[in-house]
Amino acid sequence: MSDAEACFRWVSDPDVTRLLGLLRPARSLEQERAWISSVLADRQQQAFVIADEHGRAIGTCSLRGIDETEGIAFLGIMIGEKTLWDQGYGTSAARALLGHAFRELGVREVRLSCHPDNQRALRCYEKAGFERDERRSGAEGPARREVWMVIARERWGAVRTARADVGGEC
Repeated sequence: MSDAEACFRWVSDPDVTRLLGLLRPARSLEQERAWISSVLADRQQQAFVIADEHGRAIGTCSLRGIDETEGIAFLGIMIGEKTLWDQGYGTSAARALLGHAFRELGVREVRLSCHPDNQRALRCYEKAGFERDERRSGAEGPARREVWMVIARERWGAVRTARADVGGEC
């Protein structure tokens, strides 16, 4: 809850939210706090604050729609501090969240949808190992343009191994 003011500032910035697909961002700090409380109370969601190397909150990431029976979850990331865009924080957050989803939660697949014009996010997700899911992309028709992406546990393991082989972090 201590990061509610930063979160409210981010969701109030059209540059930050333009490509996120937020249906109704909070219109007040109280609404943002209420939304955060509802997320934290929801057993099918896990939300985290993304911090920079100084411990300053710079964004949020989450797994939502966690379905233990089907073994799936949906990933979302928002880097709210625009001065820190394109510096790898989203990719690092995606990789950490995938590790959590596959190791701690035991899901078999993580999915996401992304606005097709959000090239920054699409690159981030591809670097983390996601692949476009052509079965779903565009399936909802022209009124709902989005790119669907997916990564299975096996692919995540292979991506991690390949990164480790070339000296990348895991």
